[in-house]
Amino acid sequence: MMTVRIFTFLFFLGLPFFVHAGDDAKTNALLVELDKVIGQAEQFKKEKEQHIRTLKEQLATPGLSVGEQYDVCRNLTHAYEYYRCDSARQYALRQLDIAEASGDISRIIDSKIQLASVLFKAAMFDKSLELLGSIPKETLTAAQEIEYYKAYYETYVFWLEFYNDGYGDPSMTQQRDFYYEQFLRVLPQSTYEYASYYGIKYINTGQLDKAEKVLYIYLPKAKLGTRPYSILNSVLSFFYRVKGDSTKVKAHLALSALSDIRGNIMENVSLRELATLLYESGDINRANSYIKKSMEDANFYNARIRNFQTSKVLQIINRAYQTNQAAQQRKLEYLLAVISVLSFGLLIGIFLIIREVRKVSRAKKEISTINEQLRQNNLALAETNHIKEEYIGHFLELCSLYIEKIDKYQKKLYNKAKTSNADELFNTIKSTQFIEDERTEFYHKFDESFLKLFPDFVHRFNALLPEGEQVTLKPNEKLSTELRIFALIRLGITDSAKIAEFLNYSLATIYNYRSRYRNKSIVPRDEFENKIMKIGVNSF
Repeated sequence: MMTVRIFTFLFFLGLPFFVHAGDDAKTNALLVELDKVIGQAEQFKKEKEQHIRTLKEQLATPGLSVGEQYDVCRNLTHAYEYYRCDSARQYALRQLDIAEASGDISRIIDSKIQLASVLFKAAMFDKSLELLGSIPKETLTAAQEIEYYKAYYETYVFWLEFYNDGYGDPSMTQQRDFYYEQFLRVLPQSTYEYASYYGIKYINTGQLDKAEKVLYIYLPKAKLGTRPYSILNSVLSFFYRVKGDSTKVKAHLALSALSDIRGNIMENVSLRELATLLYESGDINRANSYIKKSMEDANFYNARIRNFQTSKVLQIINRAYQTNQAAQQRKLEYLLAVISVLSFGLLIGIFLIIREVRKVSRAKKEISTINEQLRQNNLALAETNHIKEEYIGHFLELCSLYIEKIDKYQKKLYNKAKTSNADELFNTIKSTQFIEDERTEFYHKFDESFLKLFPDFVHRFNALLPEGEQVTLKPNEKLSTELRIFALIRLGITDSAKIAEFLNYSLATIYNYRSRYRNKSIVPRDEFENKIMKIGVNSF
């Protein structure tokens, strides 16, 4: 894990350490990192779109001066240049309109060079050359001269790439080479273009030591996710291709492709070249994945030349991928047939073994079932005995208590009769207060006894009801009327008539309570009272 972290840290710094120490294992790790970054491409695209939205909002701000409009429009052209070719052309044209309206010669020249650089990417080579030809060379500043010759050179490079089927005009090669030398002549040594284009020149002329030196001097200055980083690594891949080091070719193409994806550079030639190289080395699945991603980006970028180039490679790799998949499918079918034959023989052996095992297993299951039934019966019997013991004790206690109370009540009536106070005696006999007090006391005793047996009954009962429908007890109340009904059911008294008689309620009232809570329950209606009967099971 630590090794991976160190490698990732060095990689994202853009240091050349990795490729100097490169081997197959580290190159494979880099390809895995590329797979991961491809999976994050949509997130990077969202960041790019947000940046573009911000620029568009700035351009739409009322009251912008011509200079401010020009600057924002130029920034939008740059933002789209390697992201969406058609949008870059749109804003490059608008940039030129603003420049011409301002009458500023320097802005007009910058805009024409910028527009020409966009047009050749859209395979509009004639228009690009026409636009560049309209610029008087004597008016160019040093900075404009660099971009001017670069645009001329790249126009011919793209044109020759587009006609790489042999139909290109040979004179275009001469023009390309002429503007290449003019471009190199004006390049300052401090630029990445100097490193990359002189690097290419040194490679083509066999001066590999010079090429390596100039490329690795500038590489540490480049930042991942930028065009310079992508270009320099692409040139380094060309350098190692000439040296015959395919491992480092893959490594630098992967670094270039990573930078393209991280920087939302949709003109990602490196990913296409990496896909081709992986295809040639037999990594068909990854090659197919990369070329499809490259094609998606090319379609999004919408430049004819890249669509054309990528589609040709896609056809080759996709065909190989389909062939590879078909071969794997045939191999799988063959292996499946062999496995099927072996499995059939194995099944026969297993069948004979299972037949004997089942006899033993059946006997064990029967014994196990009997043991489980005995265990459940014992638990149920233990629970029933415990309940009976508790209630017999409470019953004897209540009987003794009521005998004593009846004796006291009889003496009270006798004393009233003895004093010949007939009215008071009659009123006492007529009053229901004694019965009500005794019933209240009886329910209190019942509640205490029941909750002693089932202390979590109220909580378990409410758990069967939805929130808002649960029973809330009054202060000092142990069980409410509805809870006593279901407490009796838990004790095995399920006859509504007996429950009504016990609680001194009408039969209809008991039916209503039972039906209401069955309907409220979060469990199926028919299972509600079965769940009540299981409260406290196996807790003794």
